[in-house]
Amino acid sequence: MFNSKYFKYLKALPAILIVGTGFANAEQLKMVAGSVGGGYFKAAAALSEYVAAEMPDVKITVGPGTTWSNVDQLDAGKVDLAVIENVVSSLAWSGDSPTGAKYDFRMLAAVRGPSVIQAFVPNDRGIDSFEQIVREKKAIRIATFERSQLVTGIAIDLLAEYGITEEKLKEWGGQLIFTSLKQGFEMLGDGVADMWLTGGSFYPHPAAAQLGLKGKYKLLPISDNVAKAVADKYGMQIAEVPAGAYADSNGENVAYPSPVVVVTFAVSKDLSDDLVYNILDALWKHREEFYAVHRQHNVFKLDFAQSNVGGAPLHPGAAKWYAEQ
Repeated sequence: MFNSKYFKYLKALPAILIVGTGFANAEQLKMVAGSVGGGYFKAAAALSEYVAAEMPDVKITVGPGTTWSNVDQLDAGKVDLAVIENVVSSLAWSGDSPTGAKYDFRMLAAVRGPSVIQAFVPNDRGIDSFEQIVREKKAIRIATFERSQLVTGIAIDLLAEYGITEEKLKEWGGQLIFTSLKQGFEMLGDGVADMWLTGGSFYPHPAAAQLGLKGKYKLLPISDNVAKAVADKYGMQIAEVPAGAYADSNGENVAYPSPVVVVTFAVSKDLSDDLVYNILDALWKHREEFYAVHRQHNVFKLDFAQSNVGGAPLHPGAAKWYAEQ
């Protein structure tokens, strides 16, 4: 069951930033993303640009938002499109949300990812596996993202599958530290933390380069059973993190399975089939430009785009477009 202590339900910012002007007679759609200038916002702004190029009579304005407020606005009919993660799609559709409400919306495409679970540990800490931590009751200091982050809940559930809880860590003399990625890696390099654990980040992550300058490090592997348990809870797919993902920055890892967090575009159930069909078609026609916005957009391929949207169903207009390809 969803544990709301790991998520912060934030109200949406009221301002909507207009992308494109001078279209008084065009159909105006509203879309919420992430923080202005961030990756989610750039992805949404790119979609707005491609729609404007292919559909002169339709304009999308993009505004900042946060994960759960985006879903809330979409369900309430305050916006027409939103950027959310596939995990949120599953939780919101099933009713396992911070508010306990079941949200009604549809999906367009999975467009960015994958982000995977990664546990960075410097070799000099003498830690080789999660199982060892439990067996030896290691006094390990684990740094992860802030409690409000979506991926923090995933990281905590991963630890719990191994029998590692915040209470157990304290009993063993260890600690669970909630901080930012930048500070987490700094703490790891300075010996203030023993592990940086992310429930979802892309790889190879550039932040690891500085860690590698201070010495060798490894990624702890995840067992098949634990990966499946976490993936099933959040309705995620599983992907393999390849061996040697950080070989170029003094890191080492064997191949291991990980639940995958994917960024998606969601749409209102009230949008017409033709409109959604054409919006998706515009994104596809400009996919090479979309790939150039960020390398994680390269996953926007036909099979990936329709099969990694989480638990909420595709909009009929999107389903029709995929069927025709």
